[in-house]
Amino acid sequence: MPFTASIERYRRQRQWLIDLDHLLDPDRDPPKTSLNVTQAVDGYLMDLTTNPVQDGEDQRVAAHVNQIFRSFWWGLFTCYDVEGVPRTNNELERFIRQIKMRQRRGSGRKNVHDFVIQYGAYAALIDPAENLDELLTRLDEVDQVEFLKERKRLNTTLLEETNIYRFRHHRADFLAELEARWEAAVQEATQKSD
Repeated sequence: MPFTASIERYRRQRQWLIDLDHLLDPDRDPPKTSLNVTQAVDGYLMDLTTNPVQDGEDQRVAAHVNQIFRSFWWGLFTCYDVEGVPRTNNELERFIRQIKMRQRRGSGRKNVHDFVIQYGAYAALIDPAENLDELLTRLDEVDQVEFLKERKRLNTTLLEETNIYRFRHHRADFLAELEARWEAAVQEATQKSD
């Protein structure tokens, strides 16, 4: 068969990923710590990338797998020491995708990136299955002081996003306004000191 060598190569390379998945599995016995898993994965990747038996294609794939793992290294092992932190962010990605999809349907806009950046933390609290009476009951439980704090944070976030947008798209106007405000503040300070 002409593809036998390729099939064997792909099976071997797939097995590397399966082995790494087993090393990362937090539910396997004995209970794991980030130090144990870090050492096991590091050892496996070292063996994988320094294996002298591999041909050029295997070495290239092994180097790529090593590079990808090392690029995510800083946060890859947190779930073993912090209870409740999932091993992957798939659920979070799915949740954000649902928020974007609801906004696209509601607004009719294809790109909802700006909405997610500005209101994402607050849009996550919206339950589309909740009716008006349930929403009003939930809002009655909100402390007025806490609401005002959150409202202030939202306004600050919106102002920051507006400034970032203006700086990127209308830089000259933004900088001219900033210079004028700075000059006015300096004049006011010098008048007060006289």
